[in-house]
Amino acid sequence: MRGCLVVVLVLVLLSGCGQVGGLFDLMEMASAVETELEDRHGLKCEIGVNKVNGRLTTITVVIDHEEISDLAIGDVVALIEPSVKRHFQEEPESLVISVTISK
Repeated sequence: MRGCLVVVLVLVLLSGCGQVGGLFDLMEMASAVETELEDRHGLKCEIGVNKVNGRLTTITVVIDHEEISDLAIGDVVALIEPSVKRHFQEEPESLVISVTISK
């Protein structure tokens, strides 16, 4: 019960300063990038966003190695960066492209 009260209190406080709306906006932008990359280039990826003190510090794009195995890193960047710039209102301090190797 106490945990629920704390969560409700945090949400009320965050909504008062506009953080909840901003969080949903970031999630929508990340989803738009994921959709665009899959529809245009066939890249299935996940987007992570880190915002600190109102600054968009990092956008992380995670892609399985099989999705980009035949591409050079410059080509991967050329596919991802324009989509990120198109969908995010603020340019991040850094764009991280992470490649996973799943078994």
